Amino acid sequence: MKHFTISLLLVFFIGFNAHAQVKVKERNLKGQWKMVFDFDETFIEEEIDAEDIPWLGKIVASSLSGFVFDILEEIDIQFEFQRNNRLKVMVQVFGADEIEYAFWHISADGALILDDDDHNDDVWLFDGDRLFAYEKRDGRLNKQPMYLLRVD
Repeated sequence: MKHFTISLLLVFFIGFNAHAQVKVKERNLKGQWKMVFDFDETFIEEEIDAEDIPWLGKIVASSLSGFVFDILEEIDIQFEFQRNNRLKVMVQVFGADEIEYAFWHISADGALILDDDDHNDDVWLFDGDRLFAYEKRDGRLNKQPMYLLRVD
């Protein structure tokens, strides 16, 4: 019985960790990454409702949500994590290419931060082979419907 209990706990622990967020290590960031937006109109409506926006602003924002999806289909954003915590951001919008540079670092608790502000509420953690955005809210990490996917 003791072996069965230990085996059961081990299976549960392995299964639980398979879906947990994984800390980011610099060596795992090599290559190019594509940003993928994976949200629907319900997500946008919930975000609008959660913000402290006057009612007229909420109406305008809600009416533009369909327009946002059309624009997102025309945007390609790719990242390249470089040495010395430089981040090359390549954006292609409606056929026009633009390259910008920013900074990245890994926090003490293993979260990727895509700017140089330690007080940022957005962090990135691995979930499988994807880097998902998480928003820190009320002391918890809330998974956002956008992620980075390695392209090379």
